[in-house]
Amino acid sequence: MEIRQLEYFLAVIEHNGVNRAAQHLHVAQATLSQGIKQLERELKLELFHRTGRNLVLNSAGRLLVEPARRILHELLSTKDIMRGALELSVGSITIGTMPEMSSEAVAAWSGSFTKQYPDIRIDMTEYADVDELCEEVLNGHCEIGFTTFPIPMENLQEIHFGVQRLMLVMPPGTDLPDIQPVQLSGLRELPLAVSNMAHRENDIVAETLKEHSIMGKIRANVPTRHAQLALVLNGSASAFLPIRMAVLAKKLGAVVVETTPTIRTPFGIVHRAGSLNPAAESFVLQSKAALNRWVGLIQQHQDAGEPLLNAALLADETLHGTI
Repeated sequence: MEIRQLEYFLAVIEHNGVNRAAQHLHVAQATLSQGIKQLERELKLELFHRTGRNLVLNSAGRLLVEPARRILHELLSTKDIMRGALELSVGSITIGTMPEMSSEAVAAWSGSFTKQYPDIRIDMTEYADVDELCEEVLNGHCEIGFTTFPIPMENLQEIHFGVQRLMLVMPPGTDLPDIQPVQLSGLRELPLAVSNMAHRENDIVAETLKEHSIMGKIRANVPTRHAQLALVLNGSASAFLPIRMAVLAKKLGAVVVETTPTIRTPFGIVHRAGSLNPAAESFVLQSKAALNRWVGLIQQHQDAGEPLLNAALLADETLHGTI
C-alpha cells in the first residue's frame, strides 16, 4: 500500500468524484482511477460501488476513511518534524535511561538516529532508579528519559511506547518443560541472577514469584543485563530478561521460555512540559516507529502460529538479515 493511493482514495471522497479529485491533485483521471484499483487489489476489497462513471463509497470504504486520514496526518506531522531536524547542522540530545530498560533497544534506536543525523551527538546516561531519572529530566540535565511506568512526578509529560515483557532465560542444557508457556507455579525453586540497580524490576519479579509460592533464590547481584546473561550462559543461574535480550541469549545457546503469568512493565519516555526541540522530537518519533515495526513483525509471526520466542527470532532476522 502506497501513501499516494490513500491520497487518491480520500480525494475522491472529499471532492465528490474522480474528476474533481484529479483536478485538485493535478493528475490524470486515469492515473487516479488506476491508483484506487491498485489499492483495492492490495486490500482484496472493493471500496466503492461503481455506477457508470460515479464512485459511491461502500461499507468497506467507510471503514478505511478514518485510518487513512490518520495515516496521512501522521505522515505530514513527521515530515514537518524531519524538516526541523534537518535544519540542525550540529547539536546533541541528552538522554537518560534506567537499568530496567533494555539497553539494546535504546542503543539500537540511538544508532539508527545518528546514522541519519551524524552531526547530532547522543549523550546517554543511566540512572539508578526512576526517581533519580525524573529529577534529572525535570532539572534539565536530560532532555528525554526512557523509563518504566508509573513515574513519581506529575509535572513531567509522558509518551507511552508499549509494554516491556520479560522472558525466563535459563542455562544451556536446561530441560524444557513439555508445555509452554511455563506455569510459574510449577517451578518451585529458581536460582536467579539479578541486576542490583534494577530495583523496580526486581520488586516486580520477586512479588510475582512470591504470589506463586516460588523460592526465588538470588544467587548473584550484578550491575548489568550482560552480566546477568553471562552468568546464565555459564550455568550459574537463570534470569528474567526483556525479549530483545532473550533473542540474543537464545542465539548464544541459552534456554528461553515464555512464562504464565507474564511479567511485564509499561514503558516510554518522559520530558519536561512544552515542546521538545526538533532533533529530540525526531528521535522520539524514529524510536517509536522502530519499536512499532519490531512489535508488528512479532505479532505477524504469532498470527501465523509461531510461539513468542520464534516470532521474535524471525522478526530479528527480518530486521538484521540473519538469525
